[in-house]
Parts: sequence; C-alpha cells; structure tokens
Amino acid sequence: MRVAFFDFDHTLLGADSNQLWLEHLDARGMLAADALHRHDAYMRAYAAGGLDFAALDAFRAELDASMDAATLQACRDSCVRERLLPAVAPRAPALLQELQAQGVLIFVVSASREALLRPVVEALGIQHLVAADSPRRAALAKPCFGDGKVLHVEHALHAMGTSLRSLERSWFYSDSHNDLPLLEQVSDPVAVDPDPLLERVAQWRGWSVVSWRGPV
Repeated sequence: MRVAFFDFDHTLLGADSNQLWLEHLDARGMLAADALHRHDAYMRAYAAGGLDFAALDAFRAELDASMDAATLQACRDSCVRERLLPAVAPRAPALLQELQAQGVLIFVVSASREALLRPVVEALGIQHLVAADSPRRAALAKPCFGDGKVLHVEHALHAMGTSLRSLERSWFYSDSHNDLPLLEQVSDPVAVDPDPLLERVAQWRGWSVVSWRGPV
C-alpha cells in the first residue's frame, strides 16, 4: 500500500483555516472582542514550537459552544464557501489528482477541527481525514498535533490492517516544523512552503522543498 499524508493549514490550504474562521465570524459581528488577540497568541506560540494545544483546542470548543447548532452550521457553510475553498493552494489539486490516478491512498492529517475541514477535504476528492476531534480518537494518549500525529496516523492505519512501517511507500507534505515527528516516519518527506526551521531541516537532510502557492 502507498499512502500520501497531507497537512491542511498552510499546506493544502494556503492559509490557516482557523484564522479564516475567526475572521469570518468577526466580519459578522459574532466574535468576542479579545478572540482574535487570543488566537494570535496561540499562533505565535505555535510558530515558536511552544503551543499549549489543549488550551487552543479548548478555545476552539468554547467558540463553537457560543453559538446554537443551526447558526454554527450556517456560519461554517458560508466560511467554507467564501473563504476556505478559495484559499486552497493553487498547485495542490493537480498533485492530488496525479497521486490518486496512480492508486495512492490520500489522508489529510490535521490539528484543526473536523467540521471545518471535512467539506474542503471532500471537495478535493479525499476520503480519509484524521483531525483533532475525529471520532474514535478521543481516547488516544496525545492529541493530533506534533508527535501525536504519528499516534493518530498509526491508529487509522491499524484499522486498515497496516502501519507506517508496513507501507510500500509513504509521503507527508507539511509546512511546519511541528510536524517533524511524522515527516521523519515516512519514506518521502516533503516540505511545502515551509516555515524557516523546517526549511533549514529539509535542506540539511536533503528532503524535497516545494511551493504550491504560486500560479499554476
């Protein structure tokens, strides 16, 4: 079996889905005054490699809980349509189609929440999504972030009767140094529009470095 794993934010998407979500809510006057500042602080910690993921996830859950179910779903739908789908990295769809034509199984592995990502993932023709709050993964020892992504990927592959080590070939496409644990577990790690630290590591190790954000 050959499997290609893709990070979502700043990889398949040329932006951060959670930032776009907050901006979408803010434009509609549905965001607390300090929410954007709180999220900015989490993103600075993420970039520095010191993110408290549990605190970020609680912040996201708190934001969702501030809306009734119908309003939340309507806002998600409009955010996907107006902001997320237009932000898909221009060069990503062609690669996805090429890999799928070759019989490669595609997974998106993300620390973001599933409800916001799944419509975009499905629009790109991808069936497999491993997200921060995906069903049946809440009991795993670590969240789907950092080295926890390896645990969540192994859990998903185990359900299919395989493992990372058993794969004939595997790729992981990511922009972030926070994803180094999973990048180190695949046969073909690829740095996509990488942050400065990941770019240095990729160059030192001879990994592929690509950009998907320019015009096709």
